[in-house]
Amino acid sequence: MALHVRPIAGGDIDSVVALWKEAGLTVPHNDPYEDIHFCRASPNAEILLGFDGQELAAATMVGHDGHRGWYYYVGVAPGRQTSGLGREIMSAAEEWLKERGVGKAQLMIRPANTKVKDFYERLGYVQEDRLVMAKRFGPVPDWQTGQTETTVIHLEMLSRPDREPARPPEIGKRIVLERMAVPSVRFYRFLYDGVGGDWTWVSRRIMDDETLAAALSRAGAEYYLLSVDGEPAGFCELERSQNGKDVELSYFGLLPGFIGIGIGRYFIDAAIDLAWQPETERVWVHTCDLDHPRALGNYQRAGFVPYAREVEILPDPRLAGLPLPPHSSDRGHAPNSLFRDRAAAEKLPLADGATR
Repeated sequence: MALHVRPIAGGDIDSVVALWKEAGLTVPHNDPYEDIHFCRASPNAEILLGFDGQELAAATMVGHDGHRGWYYYVGVAPGRQTSGLGREIMSAAEEWLKERGVGKAQLMIRPANTKVKDFYERLGYVQEDRLVMAKRFGPVPDWQTGQTETTVIHLEMLSRPDREPARPPEIGKRIVLERMAVPSVRFYRFLYDGVGGDWTWVSRRIMDDETLAAALSRAGAEYYLLSVDGEPAGFCELERSQNGKDVELSYFGLLPGFIGIGIGRYFIDAAIDLAWQPETERVWVHTCDLDHPRALGNYQRAGFVPYAREVEILPDPRLAGLPLPPHSSDRGHAPNSLFRDRAAAEKLPLADGATR
């Protein structure tokens, strides 16, 4: 397929922004309309559009600083991203730079964006040993500081629940919960990002592949995959102490399409059953005011008892391509508000806690 490539025109702007948004390239702290305006005002930059017939299929921003070329907003329409269009629009951007005598081009990639890194490596781009530094001119608004505060509640269970072992509900679907070997980084990202994207799961999303692989292969970690009719529906991750007496349910959740179909209670009960072994003396978990509004109540109904709380500062979610969450006063389901006795909740001792 050969794209028809031309520079952006005034009537294209809304379509370009829509494509970039659909491709996941926009972030809250950059206004694409302002970026387009700034680019079009520069004699050393251009926005190139690739058309398949009359359809806008790809777009990128390219420019140079008098020394090196740069690319931004390299995007292909969803559903067309494995058909070679990304390679074509990048080829057009490279030609634009070569025509202006630019001898080298550079780009920046967020550490967690391994898929894009692989794409550029296939085009011949290599990672260089450079430190990127930046300085903002003018005051930075409070909402751009990246400080995300969350109230964390720690809960524990000191004995195995007095109930029958968890059984899959009869909902007309085949439900299987089975242990995985240490998952690949790619598959783990699929599960972690899918389950936690709406709840600001950040810490592992911003890890590079090497760091994440080391974390996944740590001693004591166990991984379990929940599937519905053969399709991944959720996962849980346990971490056992060396002697097996203390077990953390460190990550747990359903993928968005499987929330509300009647498998959540089974899943949490089954995860608890997996945590308890003859030598186990304590199982614990934590939740926060960024989690699903029913998370704390579900843990309590499953038998967990709150024992400590803390205020935690998370990394800037935008480093992982996630939006900043609402301010804590606007979340509407802070953990303390879910306790019947709020005063008792406030008296929970502060804990060292675990990061998300």
